[in-house]
Amino acid sequence: MRADDVLHTPMPEFAADEVIEAVGDQFGVRPKPRSTALPSERDQLLLLPDTDVGPIVVKVSNAAESPRALDFESQALQHLAEVDPDLPVPRLHATGPGGLIGSIVDKDGREHALRVMTALPGSHVEGRVVTPRLAESIGALCARVSIGLRGFFHEYAGRPVAWDIRVQRAPAPDPLAAARTRIKQAVVATRSLPSGVQHADLTLTNVLVDDAGAITGVVDLGDMHHTAAVCDVAVALTSVLRNTATRQVASVWELAGAFLDGYQRWRPLLPEEAAVLGHLVLARLLTTLDISRERVDEHPANRTYISQYDASTQRLLATLLDLSDDELSRRFSRLTGLTIRRESAGEPLARRRDRVLGGGLAPTFYTEPVHIAAGEGPWLVSDEGEHYLDAYNNVAVAGHTHPAITQAVVRQLRTLNTNNRYLHPAIVELAERLGTTMPDGLDTCVFVTSGSEANDLAWRLARAYTGESGTVVAEWSYHGISARTEDFSTMEWTDPGRPPPDVATFTAPHGAGSPLDRDEARGRVAAAVDDLARRGARPGVLMVDPQFTSEGILDAPAEFMQGLVTGVHDAGGLFLADEVQSGFGRSGPQLWRFATMGITPDIVTLGKPMAAGLPVAAVVTRREIADAFARNREYFSTFAGSPVAAVACLAVLDVLSDRGLPERAVRVGAYLRERLREVQGEFPVVAEVRGYGLIAGVDLRPSEYGGGREFTAAVIEGLRRHRVLAGRTGRGGHVLKVRPPLVWEEEHADRFTAALRLALRDTARS
Repeated sequence: MRADDVLHTPMPEFAADEVIEAVGDQFGVRPKPRSTALPSERDQLLLLPDTDVGPIVVKVSNAAESPRALDFESQALQHLAEVDPDLPVPRLHATGPGGLIGSIVDKDGREHALRVMTALPGSHVEGRVVTPRLAESIGALCARVSIGLRGFFHEYAGRPVAWDIRVQRAPAPDPLAAARTRIKQAVVATRSLPSGVQHADLTLTNVLVDDAGAITGVVDLGDMHHTAAVCDVAVALTSVLRNTATRQVASVWELAGAFLDGYQRWRPLLPEEAAVLGHLVLARLLTTLDISRERVDEHPANRTYISQYDASTQRLLATLLDLSDDELSRRFSRLTGLTIRRESAGEPLARRRDRVLGGGLAPTFYTEPVHIAAGEGPWLVSDEGEHYLDAYNNVAVAGHTHPAITQAVVRQLRTLNTNNRYLHPAIVELAERLGTTMPDGLDTCVFVTSGSEANDLAWRLARAYTGESGTVVAEWSYHGISARTEDFSTMEWTDPGRPPPDVATFTAPHGAGSPLDRDEARGRVAAAVDDLARRGARPGVLMVDPQFTSEGILDAPAEFMQGLVTGVHDAGGLFLADEVQSGFGRSGPQLWRFATMGITPDIVTLGKPMAAGLPVAAVVTRREIADAFARNREYFSTFAGSPVAAVACLAVLDVLSDRGLPERAVRVGAYLRERLREVQGEFPVVAEVRGYGLIAGVDLRPSEYGGGREFTAAVIEGLRRHRVLAGRTGRGGHVLKVRPPLVWEEEHADRFTAALRLALRDTARS
């Protein structure tokens, strides 16, 4: 049988009483003799509103319909009813022997299949005004049916179908040849896109709604076949856009956006699907015109039904053909949120950025900025496809675009994202999870949006608890960019008026000939406290990054850190461990650098790596400290601890734990520093290699050895040329900062050290 035999075979025309008698004899259903004929393209449909089993629809199939096709449709209806019981599809009634299909013979002796199904309430959408709200509901219905059929297959699913939009029925001559040429590439692309059994005819004629516009049913699986899911989308979307109602309340693009919003709430489209969707809508329009043209001449009595979409099809076709192929793809990509942002052909991206982002206010890395377009694991990928080994970004602590984290974020974003003033389990679970990693007593977590905000709030908590605003920080420290935390970031001090009266510094643990023990640390704190006193202030908090990252990645002995804690406590202040740069497993399975030193801070601040790049940070402290602040005020930050951010943080913690990344950080970090010390032995300019866990500081000697700030900057540029990205730190800017994602393996450490050798040689020659 040809694919279009049913389109060219006359529809069955039984008298209503013949059908009613057959239904009673074969299905045991007793209808009253009242019936209504329903419109159909190729079958005869009767609505019998009064039966002993409720309203039913009787479908007398076209004589050319294959029994396998009918079994295919019947099995699909059964499958949908089982996998999605709330999906409003008809339920089939069984015959006396238990089958789903009966039969009836016409006056010419041709046998027609007979099926009985529940009559769904409502009326067809076709002919009603389609509002954006209704379009969104139809989009959601389309996705639900597609998802429901995802696990279904039947031997007849691959049969040729006349309405398959991938197969064009071009006449000769073809007045639409140019339009047909435009869709060829999209049709080819569907071969590699997600596919399965699809309804493939979810049109306004086959969707039922009640008087309020709520969907009550989807009917007619007669054109169902195996195809790309995006073809199914194109069919339903075309029907919405070419709505034949005379009064339009929304533009084509508003309706398209609403439909796709509804669809993507259930099944997000791929970028490749969005890119071809507009062209597949064109394909559906062309198929509609082709079949209409063929059938009108064959069935003049059914002309009105067959050609009912011609005028609206032509209007929509003209609208879409006004757009170029690129414009059509971009329009649907924008509607689905899958636009690919490209560099302007008229002005380089770096110049555009400099013009609109403040130039020196927000500079990029490197003399020749790197255009990063993608990331994966330890790699960043340029817009030209070049892979750079990332030795710098602790934000991507679990690696760039980690699939598990991405999945968690996208899933939550599709469900809910709002502020934390409402109850949500993710933020509570996150606070509980963080609490289990902290020493006893650190039982209260407050979420913020950045490390700067965390340190700003921590200072306010300390001031409320101690009654003092004085702050002690290390020389050349960094704790944030807010007006207050900039006071605590001594590396940012360019104003001759610094330090502020309530900020004092202590010498970071460089050694300087003194033993870095507990007493030495206490003495340095005492000197800073005396400095505060001379300026009329007392210490409320001592802030320190336990790895002294900004100070040059310094290796402070545990005794020295313990002395800092004792020293500030002796002076009546609190101790704050700023783990924004060194935390989240970089130091090993204890997660926090302070934990490796055997100390218990009063406050811990967390930030950068918490949520794989989402804006979230945290302050962890004792409840009594939080309560002292809460007696007179509350704290709220709109985007802090949102459901999406909380889920991202939980996913990061899961990946760290499940994949053993903190343990790997210890192993790979030790290997990295071993290899770097080999480089140190080859190049006198390398003075020292420092670090703990997966972080390393490579101290390049000052200028008399050919090193220094300019030399180090040149080495970083050289590393970039060898496709490695690193940073620098320390007071003189001559310490290479190697702070990679924790997914590094030994091979990445080897690649880094090989590139460093080349960069050192290149720089020494220049």
